Amino acid sequence: MTDAPPLDAPEAALALPTERPLPGMLALARSVLAQKGLHHAVDAQGAGPALLAHALLLSGAPAVVYVVADADAARRAASDLQAFGAGLPSRSELSRPSNPEGAPLVLPTAEHTPYAEVHGDRRAAMASASALFQIGRGLPWRAAVVTAAALVRRKPAPASLARAGVAIEAEGELDVRATAEKLVQAGYLRVPVVEDPGTFTVRGGLIDVWPAGSEQPVRVELFGDLVSTLRTFDPDDQRTLHEIERLWIPPAREVVIDAETEARARRELRALCDAVNYPSTKARQLIDDIATGHAYFGLDGYLPAFSELTPLLDYFPASAPIVFEDPAAVVRALRAEIDAGRAGEAARTGTPHFPFERLYVELDELDRLLADRTLLALHRGAVAGPRAVSVLEALEAPPPDAPSLGVRDQSDLGHAVKATRTQKGKARALDPLLQRLALWREAGLSVTITARTRTQAERVAALLGHRGVTVELVDGALAGDGSAEAVRVAVAPLTRGAIAVADGFVLVTEEEIFGQRTHRAPARQTTARSFLEDLRALTPGDAIVHVDHGIGRYLGLERKVIGGVAVELLVVEYAGGDKLFLPVYRLNQIQKYSGGEGTPKLDRLGGQTFAKTKSRVEKKIRQMADELLKLYAERATLKKPPLPPPDDDYAAFEASFPYEETRDQANAISDVIRDLTSEKVMDRLVCGDVGFGKTEVALRAAFLALNAGRQVALLCPTTVLAQQHYLTFSSRLENYPFVVRALSRFQSRAEQMETLKGLREGRVDAVIGTHRLLSKDVHFKNLGLLVVDEEQRFGVVHKERIKQLRTQVDVLTLSATPIPRTLQLAVGGLRDMSLIATPPVDRRAIRTITSQFDPELVRTAIERELERGGQVFYVYNRVEGIYERAERVRELVPRARIAVGHGQMTEEMLERTMLDFVHGEYDVLVATAIVESGLDIPRANTIIVDRADLFGLAQLYQLRGRVGRGSERAYCYLLVPPPAQRTARAGAPSKRSDRN
Repeated sequence: MTDAPPLDAPEAALALPTERPLPGMLALARSVLAQKGLHHAVDAQGAGPALLAHALLLSGAPAVVYVVADADAARRAASDLQAFGAGLPSRSELSRPSNPEGAPLVLPTAEHTPYAEVHGDRRAAMASASALFQIGRGLPWRAAVVTAAALVRRKPAPASLARAGVAIEAEGELDVRATAEKLVQAGYLRVPVVEDPGTFTVRGGLIDVWPAGSEQPVRVELFGDLVSTLRTFDPDDQRTLHEIERLWIPPAREVVIDAETEARARRELRALCDAVNYPSTKARQLIDDIATGHAYFGLDGYLPAFSELTPLLDYFPASAPIVFEDPAAVVRALRAEIDAGRAGEAARTGTPHFPFERLYVELDELDRLLADRTLLALHRGAVAGPRAVSVLEALEAPPPDAPSLGVRDQSDLGHAVKATRTQKGKARALDPLLQRLALWREAGLSVTITARTRTQAERVAALLGHRGVTVELVDGALAGDGSAEAVRVAVAPLTRGAIAVADGFVLVTEEEIFGQRTHRAPARQTTARSFLEDLRALTPGDAIVHVDHGIGRYLGLERKVIGGVAVELLVVEYAGGDKLFLPVYRLNQIQKYSGGEGTPKLDRLGGQTFAKTKSRVEKKIRQMADELLKLYAERATLKKPPLPPPDDDYAAFEASFPYEETRDQANAISDVIRDLTSEKVMDRLVCGDVGFGKTEVALRAAFLALNAGRQVALLCPTTVLAQQHYLTFSSRLENYPFVVRALSRFQSRAEQMETLKGLREGRVDAVIGTHRLLSKDVHFKNLGLLVVDEEQRFGVVHKERIKQLRTQVDVLTLSATPIPRTLQLAVGGLRDMSLIATPPVDRRAIRTITSQFDPELVRTAIERELERGGQVFYVYNRVEGIYERAERVRELVPRARIAVGHGQMTEEMLERTMLDFVHGEYDVLVATAIVESGLDIPRANTIIVDRADLFGLAQLYQLRGRVGRGSERAYCYLLVPPPAQRTARAGAPSKRSDRN
């Protein structure tokens, strides 16, 4: 009997095109730089286009402009350019760094037209203004990534933005008042404490500022008008980090509002209002709001009022080649943006607005601007097109004699891994990769595998090492002998792999092995966050606690000259009128008093009262520790067979987690694995807020138990939550030979009986259900792990049944809000506890857009989400009128399947509606704030909050958290009525969106 044929044919990727020239990366780059005009290359797949842009820089290009179709493509391209720019090791000439100073500039553009009456994304605006300033000012840069939409949007002239920057040098002079005024004109917000980009504060002889586009804020220390030092600092604990010599502060927006530009704006806006006979009261309000820089809906459309706008291409030097990745997609995006702009202008008929030509670059004009440049169109394939008349038409189709880049992507690798895991089992899942590694080595190609984090790189290295592959972990403790046979594993932000046969190397990313991952920015380590939370609310007269001197009264800040140097001091008063002067760099020694109601008694400075209090507390803690030792000794008598430690299968499973673990999440997983692999019966509480990653902790524990032949039960308080967990577990375990079933009232009796039989006979490995799991007719063949989600929502009878199980199997409890008794047991040591307090940094930042109600905006938002196969939450927090809102949505988007959910529906009907939405039977859920918590639907990535002014900031934050849980970009639209109709809370959404 012979083996089945291979599931894929990786040899095809090694075949080189014979009908086209194949000059190699660097040779092609040199030929492009040698002659102006339009150049083409085909077979530019995967990371190939970014590699060629990197080759252009290595070959002498002063800079490269890299044009892509949309924001997602820009994100991928920027990551790839950053990886190659830093010198990603590939054992080829292309391993040299081309941009060691940092990441490429990214010039994003708003995803709505300038005519839309929305608040822009402040972070995106800062990124754009910072990049434009850096280019216009002539500061160093090597690569700029530009979307098609940005290419046809006009921008302020380079000189106007260059003048708006602020330069500060150590030992130079600085006018504090003039600098603060210039920062405000450039769009910076003056705040009490700097903790967000685009903000600043002035405190005596200190200026703290977080420049737009910078990773860290900077503290400017002054001695009179002389700058003594410039230091970066940690925004969490406010401690200084590194000293720098020079600081450039770019503008935080593309418009700078000073007396001259404000006067011009008033004239231009008055002319616009007069041209359409706009009512004088409305005109006056509009002119005042825009000319003074107030947050205004649709401000982007009024940029020409402040200065004449120019094409974006005017910023880039003529000697910089322009690379088009997938030019056909770029040209389509250009035309779509022009059409959207035209439609936006038409919708503003009768209202003051600037004509299309003053905001956009027409395609004919863009064609003329491109004609004098060095252009390189990189095509995935070779598709012939009609005879071209314009430059843009010529971009779309390569000529028959266009050279080949000879770069294939790794798209087939992921499919092959998944197919192999399904057909041959998890133990053979890496066979396609091993097969390719052998083929690549035989062909003489060097191989580099990239991972985003050190932890993931070590996992990959260990998995391959256990399969007999010689691995070299670059710059790591596991580094091999550096031989050409070794597969290199490097930490780099590469998003796409490449098979570059002509250049002799192969690149593979972790996603191409384990599936798509969504990456978070690394969270900052913090030890003093609690103090800063108190500092914002600290006012003179508040009680504070000093680590050594005890309770005192905060009197405020005072500036004193000590040893000829001006120092900021906190003044704290103690009993008897004694005062303590505490330097600001020792802020971590105090925190706000939080000991209960009333005014606390002040300690005496230098007295013994506080020392005695601390001594008594230490004694109580020792007594508690003794009691805990006794409790642990008693629990140690309970023994159970330990699970085997994690193996390669577990390593592959954890590597497939589509996000990067937060610090607390990783600690919780380690705690659970340690419990499961010990003889002690686990009874652990994992406590963390909604969305902090508790489910993944349960999944890791479940996989370890299932892999050891044990059964797993997950108990949920509601059918909707049970169904969501069932979908999550089924998705993560679909490529493994484990049978997962759901058990709740939404399963038919026949399905329930089949599941119960499977549990008794051991054919069902994992079951997820409601309290139905606690019924007396539920029997397991070999239950090894019970996971209880939100235990506080179960009744007394159910909890008694859970207690009976606790003595027999490992129990893991998940909770966002444990009841006091559960928390007391955990804190008291009767139950182990792991706390997940680290919030996940946005997997992909949620775009928050504040707007007055605009039917066209709502229609566009819903249509865009449906086009990418997603779902939409539409929140209106009043039962009265909710059906009218649903009908309005139906009129705007007739093809959308719409459901309504609110708290006055029966429990079963509401559960059925929510469950149908989870299953994808509806496209839009029009609901009250009942969706604020408990729903986790990765496909739902747009939420529209109607009458956002009726919510508090905490509610809006929770609602926004319902989206952004998948790999797609998420959007949150906050719709508010005109100012005259808003409630007292109306200003909150606008302020919040400005900071995000």
